[in-house]
Amino acid sequence: MTDKTVNYQQDLAKKLNSIRLARTLDVLPDLQQQLFHVIPFLIHYNQIDVPGIIDPSTPCGIHGFTLSNAVISACNALSVPIPEAIQSNAAAFEGVYAMGSTASFGQNSQSDIDIWQVYNSNLTQAQLKLIEYKNKLISDWFAGFEFEVNIYLVHPMQFRECSTFDNCQPVGLENSGSSQHWLLLEEFYRTHIRLAGKVVAWWPSADSQVTETNANLLYLGDVNSLPATEYFGASLWQLYKGLNKPHKALLKVLLLEVYASEYPNTTLITQQIWQHCEQQNFSVDNDAYLLLFKRIETYLIAQGDDNRLEIIRRCFYLKSGVKLSCLSSQNSTDWRIEKIKSLVKQWEWSHELISILDNNANWHAGQLKWFNQQLCELLLVSYKNLLKFASKQTLSDRMRVEELGLLARKLHTYFSDDDHLLQPLNRLWSLSTAEKSLTIRHCIKTSRFYLYRQAYNKMERFDADSRHQQNAFDNHAIHDAENICSLVAWAVMNGVATAETVWSQIGASQKRANKLGYLARKLIPIMHHVPTVSKRDLCEPWCYQKIVLIANMDGDPTAQWHGEELILDYVNTNILSLGKAKLSMLSSVAIVSLNSWGEWQSHRFHGSTALLEAISFIILGLKRSNAQVDLSIISCSAKLKQQIFNQLKTLLLRCYGLMKKVNQTNTLMHPIRIGNQQYNMYFNSLGMMYRKNDSTTLNKSHEAYMLPQPNLAEDPYSSAPSVIQQFIAKGAKQYFLQEQNQKLDVFVADEHNQLEHLQYLDTNINEVVAKESHLYVFDAKKQSTPIFNMPQFFQLVHIDGVLTVIPFGLSVDEMGSEF
Repeated sequence: MTDKTVNYQQDLAKKLNSIRLARTLDVLPDLQQQLFHVIPFLIHYNQIDVPGIIDPSTPCGIHGFTLSNAVISACNALSVPIPEAIQSNAAAFEGVYAMGSTASFGQNSQSDIDIWQVYNSNLTQAQLKLIEYKNKLISDWFAGFEFEVNIYLVHPMQFRECSTFDNCQPVGLENSGSSQHWLLLEEFYRTHIRLAGKVVAWWPSADSQVTETNANLLYLGDVNSLPATEYFGASLWQLYKGLNKPHKALLKVLLLEVYASEYPNTTLITQQIWQHCEQQNFSVDNDAYLLLFKRIETYLIAQGDDNRLEIIRRCFYLKSGVKLSCLSSQNSTDWRIEKIKSLVKQWEWSHELISILDNNANWHAGQLKWFNQQLCELLLVSYKNLLKFASKQTLSDRMRVEELGLLARKLHTYFSDDDHLLQPLNRLWSLSTAEKSLTIRHCIKTSRFYLYRQAYNKMERFDADSRHQQNAFDNHAIHDAENICSLVAWAVMNGVATAETVWSQIGASQKRANKLGYLARKLIPIMHHVPTVSKRDLCEPWCYQKIVLIANMDGDPTAQWHGEELILDYVNTNILSLGKAKLSMLSSVAIVSLNSWGEWQSHRFHGSTALLEAISFIILGLKRSNAQVDLSIISCSAKLKQQIFNQLKTLLLRCYGLMKKVNQTNTLMHPIRIGNQQYNMYFNSLGMMYRKNDSTTLNKSHEAYMLPQPNLAEDPYSSAPSVIQQFIAKGAKQYFLQEQNQKLDVFVADEHNQLEHLQYLDTNINEVVAKESHLYVFDAKKQSTPIFNMPQFFQLVHIDGVLTVIPFGLSVDEMGSEF
């Protein structure tokens, strides 16, 4: 490569960069323009007064940085003092670059700014810690202006010497960790804007030699031959990002699908952009986001996939933030408007559709749920297509299995078809989902309850299953569930129901409506204050963080009870077996729970043993919980509210205490009378079971009894390390691995807690974990319906002489971070 060629390519790169800078500023309002200008300034200098307390020894300085008039003007406008110049040889950074949707059709008023800080390879870990702290202060300072700036540290050899830098950015809220590598670099190449520092040598013919001949160039790696092994991890990462921004993730997942469909002769968008540059085409057509969309559109048209095509067009339009139905003088100069007008005309969109899309800030729960469902379905279609492609390859040797498990665990919550999971509703752009009125309808034919966002007019006569009823509302049901408690809990969790919401149920009385409102108001403070989920939470067995027991929502025996409540307060009365008739004042029990994986679930139990079934259901997860678990009782009874609350609270705490006491060698028995029947509850290390006590002389004691553990010679748990029983959790497959005497012991607990013991010779933990993960991911039987309930892997190790279970692969520092 001649110097003349390098200089020519460098000039093209600079020209594109200057155009992108101008387009960025064209879209940003005045204040954000000033803030954007000072990003490299704050990185170059150590400002003690702005934006916070910065250690003077924090490395700073950007290669070749100069104070431009624009930066000086921005500093003056923001009252940021300009310090004395630092020594030129103190440059800690090769360059500072914005990347992502900035300066593209994907930039809108809500877009954040992602900054790559490529640092000098001579910096120490201690120095990088100081820089990370300074970056946080800078981000916090920008946040004070409601301007989101995310700064990422990038080693200049991070993409060229993969194995050395695998773990420099652990997977987290924003970092993709090891899930994608070359695809991330390709996105950087096609979207980056140089704010200060060296020009990136990103053109297709660039190689490591360019930096040897020109010290002002930065070469990060070659992306022309993307490895097929990376597509799976990248698709999983984009699905995870889609939990918050599904419209954005769908575009990127579909791009992966396009790339995979062309493999191994893939034409990257980076290459298309450079071809336009060489042709001196710097028009709006040479835009990274527009080219991305065009590639997807062409692919879907060729596939004849009209459904995905229409949704992807809406995603592209919404991502741009341009509102054609309400253009103002402030945004009429937006450089993208004419192109978007042309596209919308080509798509033959109606004015009504454009107005609905432009009014996205006011979308109600019904509109949000419909659009979310479309996005999720299309994300899964692309994921399945990529999975088929990836199954012919191997998992990337860079993909950390523990990070794969974390991503999959988080996705399981959102893509599971478990009817008991309360699915979170992504608000997308909507400012509020709250409704003034909500109405429930029960359909006998489907045995389900349906929620509508309209008020029920009592003056009209409705038949719950008639055609007339179906047309009573101008919108479809926004949610359905198998029981009313699930419906109310979903509405509360997603902000659809507030304390002021008026509830009603078709075919039911005002008392029923009052009960619905009462339950919603009780759930609001419980469900709106939840702890964050850390990596440690996701790589350990789930446990309960909140349990809400809802009594008598369905049916209410207390309504027919005519005794005096005050008398019961002075008598030690059993609410579960009341009076001479021994009547139970409990007809139904619902459990609404939050586990440590961040999953809300709802289960309903009914009949005479509803309470026993509910306790048996929650007891193992309760055993793994700590003393801070939040146990709440909501009694929806017409009478005896306090008495039912007191007795159920006492019983739950007693059961929790008993479960904490049991071990492998004992069983605790606790008697309980419900109605005219006596039961015994048996607590052991695997849970609680109950049996009728048919003895003619019923034991009246409420104390628990310790019983010897029966002979468990045939039970695999009897020969397994006892510590395993503290970690088993229904619903997840778990591997417990122990290396000893040149053998590898593997205890496998399946989703139903059935235990299997395997032994391996001449293999190690890493090999077994990698093999089992690969089999699980690419099992042909599972590919028809994507399941993200990945196995969990644990090591059995002796720490201070005690056999201990620790999650596989994650460091102590990583496990505490938020995910």
